[in-house]
Amino acid sequence: MDEEKNFLKRLDELVSRSQKRYSTERTDFLPIRLQNIARDYLEKNGESYLFCGGFEQAERQRLILFPPYTEIDCQEAEISLIRLQGRMDFVKVSHRDFLGAVLSLGVKREKFGDLLVTEDGCYLYMATENKDYLLSNPLKVKNVPLSTQEISLEEWTPPKPITKEIAVTVSSLRLDAICAHGFGLSRAKALEAIKSSKVQLNHLETTDGDALVKTDDILSFRGKGKIKIGEILGETKKGKLRVNLQKYI
Repeated sequence: MDEEKNFLKRLDELVSRSQKRYSTERTDFLPIRLQNIARDYLEKNGESYLFCGGFEQAERQRLILFPPYTEIDCQEAEISLIRLQGRMDFVKVSHRDFLGAVLSLGVKREKFGDLLVTEDGCYLYMATENKDYLLSNPLKVKNVPLSTQEISLEEWTPPKPITKEIAVTVSSLRLDAICAHGFGLSRAKALEAIKSSKVQLNHLETTDGDALVKTDDILSFRGKGKIKIGEILGETKKGKLRVNLQKYI
């Protein structure tokens, strides 16, 4: 894919810059798919790196590249936490609504990370170099004015997602097989959903039921929720794979 090739080219440039200048370099916020690509590349080349998203369970994270023999620290990610608040007494506002409101200001999606909705607004993890633009522009969601305030990362602890662990036995790590077991469908129904573009793998639509999944991949099914691929525990005596899935509830 062109996007992946372009990303690897930019990543290679960042690695070269870090080595030549002996400097710490960072990317924008990356979705899980690009994180996995970066991780494979960096592990093969023995680079020092860290992924940080502002909190432990963050999905979108910045990649930090460190020169040799330097201390690795998430503070180098330069992430700010912005609190957006408003009177939500008479409106029902979703993650998509807040996302659209921020994007409507002209802020690119890669400039901010996870967005966590609360009863009176949301918390937004943002690249520090872009925070002033968000803080200085009026923002509304469903015609409700929002106040914006920067708070320290230590001031608010995101609630941990509630998940249910499911132990499954599958013939392979194919997407259609995992989808069927994770969402309680027949394999034929799961494949039909995948080919109908109802399923996303690491936040990217795919119609390929043969695609292979791995630990930490995120599988989203429109209308049915989301699962994360957990530990792959090995083979049974009959040659099938035992896999732990975490289903978000």
